This record gives sequence, C-alpha cells and structure tokens, in this order.
Amino acid sequence: MRCRVISCVLPVVAIAAARLGVALAGTAVVSCEMPTSLSAGATLLARPGAFVQWWQEVEACSGVTGDLSRVSWFQVPCEAGENGFPCDVTPEGLCAGEWIGPHTIELGGPNHFFPGGYADDEWTVKHEMLHDLLQTPEHPVQFQNCHLLLR
Repeated sequence: MRCRVISCVLPVVAIAAARLGVALAGTAVVSCEMPTSLSAGATLLARPGAFVQWWQEVEACSGVTGDLSRVSWFQVPCEAGENGFPCDVTPEGLCAGEWIGPHTIELGGPNHFFPGGYADDEWTVKHEMLHDLLQTPEHPVQFQNCHLLLR
C-alpha cells in the first residue's frame, strides 16, 4: 500500500476511508492503494526502528537493494492458543509472517513466544523482507545465503 500517513497506526477500516482521501482523526492521507488480500483483523503497523538495520543487512547478504519505505506493514491477530495467523501458504495453515506482493508484509500479533508480536522476531521480519526485495513468494538461493530458509 502506498500512502503518506502522519498517524502511526490506522485500522484497516480507516485505510479504506483514507483511499477516498478522507482525513481521519487528524491524519493526512493521500492516494492509497489497498492491498488486495489482507488477513482478517489486520491493522496497520508502524515500522519499528530496528527494521531499517535489518533491511540493510538483508540487502547486504542478498546482493539486492530496494526501498524499505515502499513496504506497508500490518499486524494480524494470532489464532487463539496458536503462534500464528491463518494463511494458505504453509502445510499447517498458520503463518508468523506473510509477504503479499508487491510491497505488503503481514506479521503475527502477540503470542506465546513473542508477547509484542512477530515484529519483535528478527528472523521472521528479515525472511519477509527478502521476499519483498526479490519480489517472489519462492525461496531462491538468497534465502540460503542469508540464513533465512524456513526453519
């Protein structure tokens, strides 16, 4: 999603209004494009400061560069009693994170292992960052080079 937002966290409902150019609660938004398939309950996540360093590290190990500011981050509630959110890309049907092309990343919310959610899990965040840099849901050799193969 490409938006310029002053406020840090907006619910998904607010994003739809923002797409129409409506200011919400003092938030200035211009021309948004909604991701086509956000998970249920997804909320916009302010990018933590650590993500800048992690992005640079993934660029270095992969040999691919990109623009971190183009990535929209969302937090998705984890299933009750689980450590992931429903998705259709894993055999278990649960994800800690998921890349949605071209530049949307969903991260699981608070759970047993990460009380602050998977935004606190460097490995998961870097794994999804690499999908964005490579623009593929596949796991080519750069995932091995960066030690980000599925564990």
